[in-house]
Amino acid sequence: MNRRKFLHRTAPLPAAISLAGCGAPEDGTDDRNESESDSGAGSGGNVTGTAPIPMLEDPPDAVYLPGHRKSMRMLEPVAAGDYRLAPMVTYPHPFWLVTGTERQLVEPEAGRGVHLMLVVWDAVTGHVLPVDISPQATLEGDDGWQRRLSLWPMLSQEMGLHFGDNVTLPADGTYTVRVDLPPVTTRRTGALAGRFDDGATATFEFTYDSAFREAVVDGIELLERERWGERGALEPMTHGGDGDSGRHSEIPYSVLPSADAYPGTLLREADPEQRDGLPRSGDAVFVVSLLESGSRLADGDDRYLLVSPRTPYNRVPLSNMSLQATVDRDGSTVVDRQRHVGTLDGELGFHYGHSLTDIQPGDSVTITVESPPQLVRHQGYETAFFEMEPLECVVPTA
Repeated sequence: MNRRKFLHRTAPLPAAISLAGCGAPEDGTDDRNESESDSGAGSGGNVTGTAPIPMLEDPPDAVYLPGHRKSMRMLEPVAAGDYRLAPMVTYPHPFWLVTGTERQLVEPEAGRGVHLMLVVWDAVTGHVLPVDISPQATLEGDDGWQRRLSLWPMLSQEMGLHFGDNVTLPADGTYTVRVDLPPVTTRRTGALAGRFDDGATATFEFTYDSAFREAVVDGIELLERERWGERGALEPMTHGGDGDSGRHSEIPYSVLPSADAYPGTLLREADPEQRDGLPRSGDAVFVVSLLESGSRLADGDDRYLLVSPRTPYNRVPLSNMSLQATVDRDGSTVVDRQRHVGTLDGELGFHYGHSLTDIQPGDSVTITVESPPQLVRHQGYETAFFEMEPLECVVPTA
């Protein structure tokens, strides 16, 4: 498939087009020239800020490869107290809201607009902040135009955890964005303890015009047709927009440590189906580790049960979940449905954990997912992490 012919021939279509509708001809000409396709570049006329991106009609109930890789414009990172922000803008595109175990497709409105995104991290440790906060964004444009919105916590294969939303704009021009970050209420330990108790404010600008629209649409990279819907994930974002091939090493990606990097004793599934023996549920991978007595994460001399759910390919933390643990021994329950606490640690990153007074080798540990990740999903994640069965693990005897 010729990518540029595909994009130009389908430019008038809505942002979401079905898989069956992606068979654009390989030849032929596009009668529209650049000036005609962007005839509303001023304050009047009809301009579409959407882009022709493929969507699968029946994706698997798992993490899968979407039909394309996004294009975006990365702005300069901004400092705000202990926070660092990397703002990005791209074309408006669909995403899925999650409420409990239900999801709702949100499609972009026709007309001018952008998808505004923020990656937020700790300036000291470099950890992306995968916590349940809702940054408030205020956009200001010409003639006193203003728009306020709360940014969603989002999960994307290329960007990992970030905040974002689609924003309609009244006209081409330069827009100022003020972001108010609330205090972090998630439990923080290690180098993050006692920090982020106060909010912060950051400000940046972006320009929305025909050059921006052309750059982000022409930058869309279509995957080979036969790969659409395959089990897998796109690689994390490493390149900037506007043809910049330099690696943005100053912008961290929300990747967790590998299983063997965690302290303590790893708990495996009672009947492992996977070669690595790590528990899996709803296509999520779980690292479950029992830390020794007296761990800095535990209460006093208790042991600490650490549970780290992550995406199966890029190891992105699955935050905004509700988990409980039950411990059984010789047919009797010794710990009954103990709720795990979301924790952001300076060394181990985000996880769920709780202190345990009574746990021994040979005990059976059941992790129950009360609520799946309440994260807004980008394409490729919207069908995963919903039907999450309990995990049955065993504390090793040796």
